[in-house]
Amino acid sequence: MADPDRLADLPDQRAVFRRAVPFLAGHRAALALTVVLNLAGAGAAVGVTASIGRVIDAAGGGDRPALIRRALLLLLLVVGSGVLAWLSRYWLVRTGEHLLAALRERATAAVGAAPLRFLEAHPSGELLRRLTGEINGLASFAAGTLPDLVTAATVLLLTVVMLALYSWPLTVLLLLAFLPPALLTVRAFHHRAGPVYAEVAAAEAAVAADFAESLPAQEQLRTSGSVPRWLDRFARANERLLEAQSTEVRTELRLNRLALIQAGCVAGLLVLSAVLVGRGALSVGAAVVFVLATRDVFHRFEDLAGAIGDAREAQVRLARLLDLVRATRQHGATGSVRTADALPPRGELRLRGVGFGHRHDQRVIDELTLTVPAGERLVVAGGTGSGKSTLGKLLAGLYVPDAGSVRFAGHDIALVDSALLRSRIVLVPQEVHLVDGTLAENLAMSASRPDRAAVERTVELLGLTEWVDSLPYGLDTEVGTRTLSAGERQLVAVARAALTDPAVLILDEATAGVDRMTAARIEEALAALAADRTLIVIAHRADTIARGRRLLTMPDGRLTDIVRETAEESRSPAER
Repeated sequence: MADPDRLADLPDQRAVFRRAVPFLAGHRAALALTVVLNLAGAGAAVGVTASIGRVIDAAGGGDRPALIRRALLLLLLVVGSGVLAWLSRYWLVRTGEHLLAALRERATAAVGAAPLRFLEAHPSGELLRRLTGEINGLASFAAGTLPDLVTAATVLLLTVVMLALYSWPLTVLLLLAFLPPALLTVRAFHHRAGPVYAEVAAAEAAVAADFAESLPAQEQLRTSGSVPRWLDRFARANERLLEAQSTEVRTELRLNRLALIQAGCVAGLLVLSAVLVGRGALSVGAAVVFVLATRDVFHRFEDLAGAIGDAREAQVRLARLLDLVRATRQHGATGSVRTADALPPRGELRLRGVGFGHRHDQRVIDELTLTVPAGERLVVAGGTGSGKSTLGKLLAGLYVPDAGSVRFAGHDIALVDSALLRSRIVLVPQEVHLVDGTLAENLAMSASRPDRAAVERTVELLGLTEWVDSLPYGLDTEVGTRTLSAGERQLVAVARAALTDPAVLILDEATAGVDRMTAARIEEALAALAADRTLIVIAHRADTIARGRRLLTMPDGRLTDIVRETAEESRSPAER
């Protein structure tokens, strides 16, 4: 059995930014403009500091014209620095938001195209966390920390270059005194922060998953008295998150050692500058520039070091998101059959030696061979756990067999484009979910994208007009999963399927939630939609079985003809 790829709680973070480069396609021009603006803004900011020293030297030398020129230049640099800083930040944030929007769409599309087996293997809360929480965290980083990080790095580099032009020996001494202990501190933090932030992200996802998955089950939890047990489970997940966040705080506090290193370097620089000025080896203006620039270097380095923590957290978030894209990309459509002309509108279904299991050590279906001719009316029956619903999902292409193949009209459905396959084979599941919107909007959610007139015709054809008219606003009634009963949701799903007009319609006990008369009317209407439509009904009720032509009994795969004359005798007393 080919097990689905599992998402890692702590995915590989190596070369994560390099792996994200393909997602920059279409945004390179905006990124180039952002880099140019940032360099110009940083250069102007460094120029402000250098101009201050020149103004002081001109004032000390009594050169009034030079003082006026340098003061005007300083004013121009201050204004230009502010404007360029605003523009560079705006473009950086704008480009980052566009990149994240594209990444969000890419990841959502990947999850939407992933096989059912992959989705079933992961908690919905975990997938939701990666599609929303991780991207929201990246958005906060792009809008807040990233501009400061880029500006701090650029200004820091240019400031060091400027200091070296003033006095390279003094600059070298400054760097030798500050960089080794500062880099050791940052390196220790960087080494520890990766696993810490990864554990925080995984713990947050676990809390979100526990909470999100409990909401639909609240009624069952309360009626069964299981709320305390669920609260205990949630408390354990919450305790894990608390411990992870406490470790995160302790790790980030390690960066406070930089303040002590900075204080010592500033004190040493002040003493050394005073000595050099007293000996005439350094002008007052140059000394002021060194003090101001050094403080700026320290502050920028501190900002840079603080932003590294946010950058490491963003790196973890990006790694988790890319891990989701990677895992789902491997399941992307490989269909070589992509056009409607390549796949007939009607055809037989054929299974050859199909095997499938949800666990590697046990197969639900094993070596099943079956041919379902076009226009057949097949009923699949069997006990609980016999593989009826699994077979329906295999026939619909929602599961890929572990062994053998499923073919429609001679084509392996694993090689058929998913959109094209959905127009040929439709499965109506046991559990039907609706989106918040009108009944008409929910009915129109089918592969054929029908208009209002088509929806109204199908409602009438299926005999659902009376039910629709009983709703407050007919087709314009606002509905949702919680506002319609299970039987009413099944009516919506059957109407959706009819609107698609598929070659094969599979009903997975889809009429179990409606009364017997309505179920019979729906099945008869579906059979009348097209004489050559294949109808496969997964059922357990005798009256549903009686309306089929052939019966497939699971799990042994025995195929027999249905004798209608004895159908009434097969019904239990409760069903008669």
